[in-house]
Amino acid sequence: MPRPPAGDLQPATYRWNHRGRSLRIAFSDSGGRRPAWLLLPALSTISSRAEWQPLSDALSCDAPRLISVDWPGFGESERPRLPYTPEVLADFLRDFRRDRCPADCGLIAAGHGAGLALLAAERHGLQFREWLLVAPTWRGPLPTMAGRRRRVFAAVRGLVEMPLLGPLLYRLNTSRAVLGWMSRRHVDVAGPGLTREGLVERQRIARQPGARFASAAFVTGGLDPYGDPRAWLTAARSLRQPLTVVIADQSPPRSLASMQALASVAHQVAHLPGRLGAHQECGKELSALLR
Repeated sequence: MPRPPAGDLQPATYRWNHRGRSLRIAFSDSGGRRPAWLLLPALSTISSRAEWQPLSDALSCDAPRLISVDWPGFGESERPRLPYTPEVLADFLRDFRRDRCPADCGLIAAGHGAGLALLAAERHGLQFREWLLVAPTWRGPLPTMAGRRRRVFAAVRGLVEMPLLGPLLYRLNTSRAVLGWMSRRHVDVAGPGLTREGLVERQRIARQPGARFASAAFVTGGLDPYGDPRAWLTAARSLRQPLTVVIADQSPPRSLASMQALASVAHQVAHLPGRLGAHQECGKELSALLR
């Protein structure tokens, strides 16, 4: 007999005060009965807390409480022009965890969100009941492709942030053709990025007002929490709670190598048959790790 679905992720708003400025942050809360999990989406041009809906759908009515949040500058959260840095996002995570999550909350973080969570643990002593990092990464797309940071990446970010020229460049890079190529190459095996409807939704997310600022920071490496892989391995070793690393087996080679390295210091390792969007594609498989 099929299990009844878990409670829907109900949308809500959190006001985050950043250096005297109040930012509107979008989050959702399922209000489940069992101990809570905070869900952090992967950072990307198409980042959205809706990535976690398949996980919620796969859980029964006797499900854990799921709290998912859109990072500042991404998803449905406010997207002002800010000097977005990994430290700013680590500060946000500290505050949101304190203000909106119960003390015994666990963490499920995808992609770059995992690296930022480790940075927050280092900077602020952030703790969770347990850590579950899905297809974790620590480097943005351009530094990953180049194998290291380059000065030209900061110049690219500056161009995208410029008036007039910046919006044009960003619009070209969020066309359905580009988003489809990115989805096929890096994100999806059988996910929403392979359908017209999925690409329409991803383009809607990518073209929210002000979206280019945080997105440009991420793509060019401006939101990378660490400068080399040894630093994030050190951060993972320093955690006081159990760490599970979930490897997405069809990820791009350099990203896959980073996941495998982090798995070497984890308490438990699991595998999903996907790429960097495995947490969205494989909600049923991921839900099995929460039971």
